[in-house]
Amino acid sequence: MADNAREADAIAFREIEPEDLEALSSFLQENDVPSVVRTFNPFPMTTETARKIALEDHRDRYYGAFTGECLVGMSMLRGWDEGHPLPSFGIMVDHRRHNMGIGGRMLDYTIEQARKLGSPRIRLTVYESNKAGVHLYTSRGFVEDSRHSMAIMGESDAKIVMFKELA
Repeated sequence: MADNAREADAIAFREIEPEDLEALSSFLQENDVPSVVRTFNPFPMTTETARKIALEDHRDRYYGAFTGECLVGMSMLRGWDEGHPLPSFGIMVDHRRHNMGIGGRMLDYTIEQARKLGSPRIRLTVYESNKAGVHLYTSRGFVEDSRHSMAIMGESDAKIVMFKELA
């Protein structure tokens, strides 16, 4: 457990850059597992997605949590490329590194980046079954806007849309 705490303390947060392509590609492929993609599915977990994120110009922002050269988490502010006035927040922590505090620290970092970019608020979608995520977002001031029942991988769930004011 002490090694996990040291690793979590040593994490650096920054925007994903072209030289991160290999690390991002590995991260996506290694996290293309049912326990992750059940609740994180904004795009395919492929090398092609990694190329788009790391190499293409876009208004959307993608951030990484790094321990040295290793990517252990990523967050994003998406939607600007499609013309939406507010970004949608998304986050994924490596499935082998859950419960280390990485998600909360990455959320705080990404909220601060949204403020610096001038966004008046951000939105996110979280599944009701993701109790830890719902708790984390509520603890950071996100407020539920709507809830929609649905089935994911054959199981009943609800998609919750939340917003956080940044001004």
